[in-house]
Amino acid sequence: MGFDAKRTQVAQSAFDFARYFSSVFDSVRVQGASLRHPRLVTPEGMSTAGGKRARQSIVLQPDDPAASVLTVGWVDIGERRALLRTHGCLETLHYERFKNRPFDLDRGSYSGFFDQVKSFFDSCGLAVTVEGEPSPTSVPPSRLASRAPPPAAGTSSSVVWLMTFSAFMLGAVVGGFIVYWRLRGH
Repeated sequence: MGFDAKRTQVAQSAFDFARYFSSVFDSVRVQGASLRHPRLVTPEGMSTAGGKRARQSIVLQPDDPAASVLTVGWVDIGERRALLRTHGCLETLHYERFKNRPFDLDRGSYSGFFDQVKSFFDSCGLAVTVEGEPSPTSVPPSRLASRAPPPAAGTSSSVVWLMTFSAFMLGAVVGGFIVYWRLRGH
């Protein structure tokens, strides 16, 4: 008779929510120098130590292995809370860490993803905190002056937004069906 290890309730909930997140956002891509797809990091191990390790990072995983992964927020499913960072916040944090490397995440594409994921979390009953741009005093003044204004929304960003929104809606319907199917005991 072997031991069949099971996740704790919080760990299993976090694992299931990460799978649901993946099904909803599977076809979403955020533009930049490298296309990135959203991913909710699954918890490691079978327990979250009573919820102490339940926080899951929300990352934008690049399709190009040479590009960097961007952490854009987190979810704590046990506490029913989430945090999302705005594009401005991500840009400032990037310049604080990588002084001379350009920030390559497209503002319009990220804004569309940001709105989708915030709406998704709201519909899941999570309390969402938005982390705006950090204090300008933490960014070198030369970086503040060199920032270009956001590009004007053009036809291509409208098409990308429409495709992203359509993919999100399809994912939400499929994900909802999967959750319903699992709750019905299948």
